[in-house]
Amino acid sequence: MNIIIVLLILACGAGLVATARTRSAQIARMAKMNGCRYDREKDSVTTEQTAGRLEFFTLYFHQYQNVCTCSDNFAFIRVADDNIYKDDNPKTKPIHFTIFTAELKKRQFPALKIAPITSPFAPSQYALMKTNIPQIDSRYRIHAPTPASALVLTPFIIGLLKTRNNIYLELNDNALVYHENAQMPLAQFQQFRFRALQLLHELENVIVRLDEASPASTATLVPNTKADPAELRAEAMIKALCSNRSEISASENTGFRGIWMIVLLFVLVGISLLSWVALKNWIPQ
Repeated sequence: MNIIIVLLILACGAGLVATARTRSAQIARMAKMNGCRYDREKDSVTTEQTAGRLEFFTLYFHQYQNVCTCSDNFAFIRVADDNIYKDDNPKTKPIHFTIFTAELKKRQFPALKIAPITSPFAPSQYALMKTNIPQIDSRYRIHAPTPASALVLTPFIIGLLKTRNNIYLELNDNALVYHENAQMPLAQFQQFRFRALQLLHELENVIVRLDEASPASTATLVPNTKADPAELRAEAMIKALCSNRSEISASENTGFRGIWMIVLLFVLVGISLLSWVALKNWIPQ
């Protein structure tokens, strides 16, 4: 009887050790160490509106596990394992990616999508651009639908694209999704998170500079929506009028001040002449 009890205790101990060494358990410990909330599974890693704007989430079926969530003054941040099913066939094996997402609290990203040429997520409905850098153009498809999009390609990001061939980065509205086309081994999980945070901070600096220069320089792209050219022209005219409003007011004020100065000068000259005439006529000769 004692032998059976000892064996049961040993079996339970072995089970606990095995459970503690699972991917979920180790990621949960890392989440706690980094001050993040841990969820074994979640239905979504972004808001529904955001998920509808990022092409990555509109393609295929996604199942999220090991979701680590944290927040700072700038954004809500999540790292998760994403099991991606390309069709509804039960026999189809999913693709496993570790993804990093961020949703800004107050600002917006310029729309941009970067994907390896061989990625199943490479196609896009947005305009394709070339960097004229062979190391990048031979590896990636870059979709930059607005002029501000190209400004995101800072020296830091260009350096990443030149030295790595597995980066997926998509920005739209206030959201970002980043992955390296693979599920990160536990030994590389923290390094992946650190690289993604570096990338986010680089982009934060970019959009702060863009907003300071021109708050309207970022653009939200809504899939399958085409703006009417007349509306775009009208919007551009309104923005131009708004931006020049202060300049026009200043020039008008300057003009009015000039006119009043001329009138005042004539009044002073007139008074002087009248005084001279009066003195000449009233003083006895």
